[in-house]
Amino acid sequence: MRRNKGLMFPEARTASEVAYALKSETDGNAVILTTTDKQAITDERAINLAVALAGEEENCRIGERCRVSEPPLTSPMIYVACLAAYNQGIIHGWWIDAVQDSDDILSDIQEMLETSPVNDAEEWSIHDFDNFGSIRISEYESLETVARWGQLLGENPNEEQAISYYIQYCREKEVEPNHEHFQESYIGFWDDLKDFAQSDYIAELYDLSGFQTREEFWSQYIDWEYLGRELDLGGGFYIDETPNGIYVFHN
Repeated sequence: MRRNKGLMFPEARTASEVAYALKSETDGNAVILTTTDKQAITDERAINLAVALAGEEENCRIGERCRVSEPPLTSPMIYVACLAAYNQGIIHGWWIDAVQDSDDILSDIQEMLETSPVNDAEEWSIHDFDNFGSIRISEYESLETVARWGQLLGENPNEEQAISYYIQYCREKEVEPNHEHFQESYIGFWDDLKDFAQSDYIAELYDLSGFQTREEFWSQYIDWEYLGRELDLGGGFYIDETPNGIYVFHN
């Protein structure tokens, strides 16, 4: 889904109007254009007051353009910078929504380059990212990969850590990560192997209640730690151990 790439004003308006605009829902690229007339007098007081009312800090100023820092967002985002501007010591880039197709991300990048203060800007790179959990985005990560991970996270909110281990699982299994496969393969998170062995999932999978009915005596002496290790070594599950617990997937 495409979002408005910013809010531009042909001239400095009242501080309250600009502050309200900055507070509105954008993708982090709110811009105040004071004027296109180089001879006009910029209303610095209105802009400064607007920025203060919006609770933002001015990030950089290029000529007549005032760009403020991005608002807090929860969806996966990448910050793409114009390298032509960067090489001249100018910060110019956009925070771009990663929960969209790679073609739409590229379209946003091209729009960012078109607004660059440097002529003939063509090259770009990813300088930052946010809301990807522990997933790391490299400077020249393919947009197809960014879109795939961004959409996966967008379709499964609050599962950032599980998805980061799921992606590692897909790499090892040479499987293309996607929402449907994640839903089918991800079993859950437990404190340790013993906790997993005693889970309702294992009880249902191996008919523990039936075993307890048939073998009332022996069922009292199950070694749950041993059973957890056997589940790990048995090949039926892909288990990723972390300092906080284990993430379990179908193998």
